[in-house]
Amino acid sequence: MPGGWMITLAALWPNLLWMLFPPRGMPDSGGGAEARSPRLLETMEQIGRMGVFVVPLFYRVEISGPLERICAGVMALALTIYYVGWARYFLRGRSHPSLYQALIKIPVPLAVSPVIYFAAASVVLHSAVLAAMAGLFGASHIYLSYQEARRIHT
Repeated sequence: MPGGWMITLAALWPNLLWMLFPPRGMPDSGGGAEARSPRLLETMEQIGRMGVFVVPLFYRVEISGPLERICAGVMALALTIYYVGWARYFLRGRSHPSLYQALIKIPVPLAVSPVIYFAAASVVLHSAVLAAMAGLFGASHIYLSYQEARRIHT
């Protein structure tokens, strides 16, 4: 089967588009200490993000049993939700709040779906390192995204 680089590429390309076409109407962060995220969580998020994008590059996809097939299906579903969330962002004129709005009752879907995707990918790639990076990324990214969603929607 193809290499793990395809797993990285599938999740990375919307982020590259986001860098080229950033959100419009970004709200002011308020500048106060209460508006800033804890530095430890931001650091965890960055380490986790780098990990989930880099670790798969060193693995090959191995779908050899029912667990791997189930996880490949979970990956496909999570990636579909992720793409739908990104499509909504672009179709709504790159609106900042659309990055954080619930989708089919999933809060912060652009944070939740990639975490599920990479956690399932850790099974398909047979990588405990990727599982750890997905956990680190998930714990920080989902929390920080949820906090941002609450801030901009209140």
